[in-house]
Amino acid sequence: MQPASLLRAAAMPLTELSVAFALLMFWLIMCIGTSGSLFGVFVLLLALPPIFRYNMIVLEASAKGEVPGAFDAEFFSWHGNFWTLFPLPLMLAFILAGYYAGGAFGNAGIIGVLLLAAALLPASLAVLAVTHSPLQSLSPIAIARLLGRARNSFWIASVYLLLLGWGVVQAEQLNNIAGNFIQLFALFSFSAVTGALIEPLGLLDDVHIPEPVGETEAAIAAKLEASRVAVLGQAYGFMSRENRDGGIRHIIEWIEQEADVAGAWAWFFEHMMGWEQKQHALFFAQHCVRDMLRHGETIPALKVILRCRLVNEQFRPFAEDLPAVIDAAESSGNIELAAVLRRA
Repeated sequence: MQPASLLRAAAMPLTELSVAFALLMFWLIMCIGTSGSLFGVFVLLLALPPIFRYNMIVLEASAKGEVPGAFDAEFFSWHGNFWTLFPLPLMLAFILAGYYAGGAFGNAGIIGVLLLAAALLPASLAVLAVTHSPLQSLSPIAIARLLGRARNSFWIASVYLLLLGWGVVQAEQLNNIAGNFIQLFALFSFSAVTGALIEPLGLLDDVHIPEPVGETEAAIAAKLEASRVAVLGQAYGFMSRENRDGGIRHIIEWIEQEADVAGAWAWFFEHMMGWEQKQHALFFAQHCVRDMLRHGETIPALKVILRCRLVNEQFRPFAEDLPAVIDAAESSGNIELAAVLRRA
């Protein structure tokens, strides 16, 4: 790992616009949350999920060598994607352990807990970012495997955590405004460095939990169905809160991970057409038609369009897809549809 790359990762909370915006927003929220008022306590509780969710997004993106995405309002939810919230109870456990160890053994107990956290916490969070499994992130086997493969460089994460911990403790002497900023910067900077350290090592597949063997096709299909239902339910939650784009984006991100992409598009479209508010399905259908055209599935794309026009005759594909749809309609002999779309 080149020192310049580590420095870039450490400074990411200030140099990457998406992360800097999230850092600034969380800093303002934390300043309100630590004001000492009852309202501040309420704000602080609301801030915990998005802070730890986005922190794991930073770690995961850094592990992939990518720039973390922009902050999304859905991060404020306490449910869904529990793995991104798992660092919260994990860190609280170390804090409580340090408190009780300090009470029992004094400074020696606190130092012992800090050293244990520095040794295990970076590897545990790295495994969590790779597997999305809280159980796997606590597995001694997975942690040992990661530490074994990354032994030449991963010690840097432990040392950096100790340095940041020392800096955060010193920041307690400052006012809330400065202290909150330093704490949040330390959190995101540590995650970026941890992710950057595992990015070049090719560990993504090595520490992942293997799929169980011997499952029947029916069991696999049932598991896929349940996963799709969960994704659709979360997307409906976004849309019901007037975040249609977020809901559609959530579904598309899931579809792109499926082995049967075409089947996934059809499944989600069919189930959305069963909703009472079918306009959500019509907006989703525009993306569906675009994907079908990209893969040369012109006849299925025309069928989707015709079905949507039965719901709302004003339905149109995306403007940039109209020429391809019109050509497909004319080629298939559907001159009437081609004429209608040509007038759009």
